[in-house]
Amino acid sequence: MKISIVTLGCKVNQSESASIEGGLREGGHEIVGVSETPDVTIINTCTVTAKSDYQSRQEIRRAVKSGARVIATGCYAQLRPDELSAIKGLDLIVGNSGKTKMLEYLKRLPESTDETERDVELPEYPLTSQPYFSARTRAFLKIQDGCNLSCTYCAVPFARGRSRSLKSEYIFNAVESLASDGYKEIVLTGIHIGSYGLELRPKSTLFEIVNKIVNVYPQIRFRLSSIEPQEFDFRFLDIIKKNRLCPHLHIPLQSGSDVVLQKMKRGYNISFFRSLIEKILSECPDVSIGTDLIIGFPGETEDDFNETIRFIEEISLSYMHVFPYSKRPNTLAKSFCGHLSTEMKKIRVTKALEIAKSKKNTYILKQLNKKLDVIVEKKAITDGYYRAISDNYLRTLVEARDLRSGQRLYVQGIALRNQELICKPFHKSL
Repeated sequence: MKISIVTLGCKVNQSESASIEGGLREGGHEIVGVSETPDVTIINTCTVTAKSDYQSRQEIRRAVKSGARVIATGCYAQLRPDELSAIKGLDLIVGNSGKTKMLEYLKRLPESTDETERDVELPEYPLTSQPYFSARTRAFLKIQDGCNLSCTYCAVPFARGRSRSLKSEYIFNAVESLASDGYKEIVLTGIHIGSYGLELRPKSTLFEIVNKIVNVYPQIRFRLSSIEPQEFDFRFLDIIKKNRLCPHLHIPLQSGSDVVLQKMKRGYNISFFRSLIEKILSECPDVSIGTDLIIGFPGETEDDFNETIRFIEEISLSYMHVFPYSKRPNTLAKSFCGHLSTEMKKIRVTKALEIAKSKKNTYILKQLNKKLDVIVEKKAITDGYYRAISDNYLRTLVEARDLRSGQRLYVQGIALRNQELICKPFHKSL
C-alpha cells in the first residue's frame, strides 16, 4: 500500500513517526507524501495546546477529504478518542502504545467508515528499539518516554504515562544502525529525558548514557533535547567543551514570576534558573540556550507578567518559544480561578515575542565571523544557497553550489538576514 505519515508536535513524535515509517517500509509498504494519493494516511497527533488539537483535527479532515483511509494516533488520540470519533470518515484511532504495531493495524482497518474503531490502551508500554527511517538529515532517537512531573498546566503525563527508559543495549544498537545509515547528527529525545535511567535496574542517569555514547561514536554529532532546569548535570559542559555534544541546550523556564512558577508546580524559582544559566555561560560562553515560556497562566497579574518580561530581558537566552496558556483536559490549572481573556493573552504574547526576536538576533550577530559546524539539510529556494543547521542550533543559509543533503562541513557566518545566518563554507567536510 501507499502510505503517508503526517506528524504534529514534539521531537518524540518525530522520532516515533520515523519508527513507524521504518516498520512500514520493512513490511513492504511504500511511503509517499500526502499529495501523492496515498491509500492510507496516518496522523500522529499532538495535544500540548488547544492550537495543537485544532491542527490535528484539521489534518485528519484533510486526509479524509483526500479519499485515503485514515488512522489517528498520538497524544490527542490517546487522551480524547471520543472527540476524534466525531470526525466522519476517520477509520481507526490508535493510542501511543499502538505506534509500534502499525503493521497489524493496517490489516485490521474496518471495511467501512460508518463507525470509527479504536484501540487506546494505557500508555505505559515498555520501550524497545524500533526500525527507523526518515528523509531528514538528522535522526531523532527516543531514549525515554513518559513523565513523572505534575505540572499543573500539562496533560502530557496522562497521554504518556510514567517515565520509562530505553535500555543501554537498545540505545547502542540504534546508534550503530543510524551511524551505518549515514546520519551525521542524532538528537537524543524524550518526554522527561532528565529522568532517564532512574527506574532501570541497575539504575543509570542521562549523563552516564550520553557520556558512554559520545565516546564510542566520536564521529556523530549528538544533541540533547529539552531538559528540566533542576535536572541539568553540569558534567555535560565537559562533554560540550570536548566537542562531543552540541553546544545547544533547551531548558524550559515557563514563567519569570515566582508566584506563577509555584502555581505551575515547576519545582524551582527564578533565582535558581538565573544561577543555572549564568553558571553554564561562565563555563561555555558560546553555548546556545533556548527556553519555553507560557504566557497568560490563570491568575497571572500585570505584576507577574512584568516580572517575566524583566527576567527574560536580563538573562542571556538565544531563543524563546512563546505560547499562550490554553486549558488542557485533566489538568489542575483548568479549574484555577483567574483565567485571562484571549485578547489579553495575545497582547502579552506579542510583547514577549518582540523580546524573543531581539534575543535571537543578538545571538546570531555574535556568531558573525565565527567558525560553525553545520549539516546541510536541503537546497534553498534562493539560487546559490543551501539550508543547513549548525551545532549551536542556528538555521543558516550557506552560499555554495556544490553541496549535498546530509553533508557536514565548517562554515563562517558573514551576515544576518531575516533571522538567518548567511555563511560561506571553508570547503572541507567533517
